[in-house]
Order: sequence, then structure tokens, then C-alpha cells
Amino acid sequence: MSTFDYANQALRRDMIAYAQALRTIVAALPAARALCDKVLKEVRLIQALLAFTSGPQMAALAQIAYTLSNLWSYREQSFARTLGFGDEINEARTYCDEARRGIALLARHASNDPLAHELTVCLNNIIAYLEEEERLLVECDQAIRPHAENMEITRKRLNLLIAAIDARMPATPETAATLASYSEASRLLHEWESGVPLNERGVEILETCIDLLERAGLVFAAPPLHPGRMA
Repeated sequence: MSTFDYANQALRRDMIAYAQALRTIVAALPAARALCDKVLKEVRLIQALLAFTSGPQMAALAQIAYTLSNLWSYREQSFARTLGFGDEINEARTYCDEARRGIALLARHASNDPLAHELTVCLNNIIAYLEEEERLLVECDQAIRPHAENMEITRKRLNLLIAAIDARMPATPETAATLASYSEASRLLHEWESGVPLNERGVEILETCIDLLERAGLVFAAPPLHPGRMA
């Protein structure tokens, strides 16, 4: 197996594994976003209930509710990367702690206080939603992180193949078509550090790259690249 054939096959394996990881994320993120929507609904209910209260403890609860409304899924460009989900996982854990702090504040009220009871129910629901969201985000993070850490070598392999075709293969229409395929794959992954979109469009991009590499890789099953050998 030539250096170029090995690089092409390794690159294809990278793309296939990355696409599989992205499919995991595409399947999990809508559920995670739905859980964030549920958290926000509970926050709005808390804020509506707090409108009937006053005092420093209730003011502290209002601040907790405001913090809980600032979830990752409502921030701009929240999905436009594939470098892992550590920030979102830490946020879910931090927000769970905030909700527990709110429950501790409410525990100081009389046990038969109906308003405190309703607020406690809201916060317990939020904790349950955030814990499930964290589980989904951990699954996404474990799926994508090995590929995020492998980005540099993947780019190097793609650049090697483009340079090898350009330097060693005769100038024919077939060579031009092969080079165009690799160059297109490179263009599609140009923003790799920022990540392909974490949605169906991202899967389509990776599948296009896999297809391009499959077709272009046929040249490496032929006789060695012309002319000569690699130094």
C-alpha cells in the first residue's frame, strides 16, 4: 500500500467515523433542546408565581429564575461547532445547583405554604430536565470529542493528497477531476475548527466528502503516482 493510498483510506475512515458521531448528535440535540424548552416553561411559571410575592428570599429566587432562562440552546450560534459539549454540560450541572439552592431557600417557608409548594415543584422539575439534558450532552460529547482531537491529522492527510495529485500525476482530464474532488472536500471542511453544522446539513457535508474521497481514491489503486517515488 502506497503512502498516498494509506492516507486516502485513513482519511475516509476519519470521515465515516466523524459522520457517525455527527448522526448521534443530530439525533440527540433535538431532545436536549426540547428539555431546555421545558426548563424555560417552568421558569416562566416561577416568574408568574413570584409576581405575587415580595421579600429578599423571593428576590433571590427571581434571580435564580433569570439565570436558568439563559440556557445554551437560546444563545446565538450555539450549535456551530463540533469541538465537544463541555461548556453545556458544566452549565447543566451549575444550573441544577442553582435550582437546588432555590429549593433550599423555599424550605425556610411553612410546609403548608401553597405558593412555596408550587415553586418547589417547578424547581424539582427543572432539576429533572437538566439532569436528562446533561445525560444527552455527555453522549454527544463522548461521540464527537475523539474526532475534535483528531482534526489536525485529518487536515494534513487531505492536504497531502491534494499536493501529491497536483505534483505527481500527469495533467489529464481524469487527474483534473480527481484534484477537483479533493479540493472540493477541502473546501467543504475549510472551517473544520469551527465544526460543520450540527444538523442534517452537517451530515450531508460529511457524506459528500466521503463520496468524493471514495471516487477520487480509485486513483491510488492504480500504478504508483507518476513520476518517480516519494522522497
